[in-house]
Amino acid sequence: MGFFNNMKHIKDKALENEKIQNMEQLQVVFDAIDDQAEREDEKKLKEKEYYESLTPEQKIEYNRIKKRNKNLKRLGMYGLTAAGMATGVGIPVMMAANIGTILSDDSLTYDEEKHQEKLKKSQNRRSNSSSQTPTKKQKKPREYFTIDYDSNGFPEVSTLVDFDPYLLDFRYEELIKD
Repeated sequence: MGFFNNMKHIKDKALENEKIQNMEQLQVVFDAIDDQAEREDEKKLKEKEYYESLTPEQKIEYNRIKKRNKNLKRLGMYGLTAAGMATGVGIPVMMAANIGTILSDDSLTYDEEKHQEKLKKSQNRRSNSSSQTPTKKQKKPREYFTIDYDSNGFPEVSTLVDFDPYLLDFRYEELIKD
């Protein structure tokens, strides 16, 4: 969302108060906020349509450029803050930067449509990911010991660790033969 969409949501919440509803002087400001919010929505819709029309490679490049521009804006604000602090007017500059950040923050207001859209996407991802995960084969139970009987009927127990992976007994027999 943008600054004016957030202002619109704040205005809508403020209009729930009866004292503000009766103030005719604020109607001009409210109309201006609504107009700017509509322009922001149209701009976002056009940007979304443009983004959807791009190929996957172009989308990657578009996201990279968008992130770079965002970082450049942040660096510019930091530079402005540092310059303001060097000249002795740093506090008002930092306050202005923080106010702008707070007012344009998406978490400041709640948009039901965006929330429903995100919820639907997350549910689609969950249903797609659960159907695509392969089922694991069950492992055969490991035999930790076996019991065999010799010719006299006495039990011979062999365990998992009794197995000789290097066949030392066989090698010994071969060396003795030679």
